[in-house]
Amino acid sequence: MKHYIPAQRYLMLGLLYLLPGCATIFEGTSQSVSIATDPPGADCTINRKGERIGQVNPTPGSIHIDKSKEDLSVTCNHIGYTTATVAESPAFQGTTFGNIIAGGVVGVVVDAASGANFLYPSEVRVNLAPNAQSAAPVADIPAAPASAVAYKP
Repeated sequence: MKHYIPAQRYLMLGLLYLLPGCATIFEGTSQSVSIATDPPGADCTINRKGERIGQVNPTPGSIHIDKSKEDLSVTCNHIGYTTATVAESPAFQGTTFGNIIAGGVVGVVVDAASGANFLYPSEVRVNLAPNAQSAAPVADIPAAPASAVAYKP
């Protein structure tokens, strides 16, 4: 006598197979982050744990990066402006709780290892302050007197 398994059981078995790594499957292991500066047109480098993972030049622009539990450090420079750095921490994603509810300890480990259970902000904004030298009007810079420079052979 043959036993037939209804189609619903195959569907349930398929879904259970996908549960280990809910965030990995539903959220992915990478994401796009937009980098914007005020003023626009800056050159920005993106670092994680002291290692350069990308660059956006000129801003605004975006970069596709792997997810991680580690903070991002975005350093931007622009001619006439002081270099600025902004640190962004990833947020924990609740999709991983699907693994815990379903009893998928393996899925929790997969999500943690892939970084899929974290998400960076979709946009990082960096405000650049004008350099003190470039902010001063030219008329305010005193000129050296002509007699102050003398050349003697």
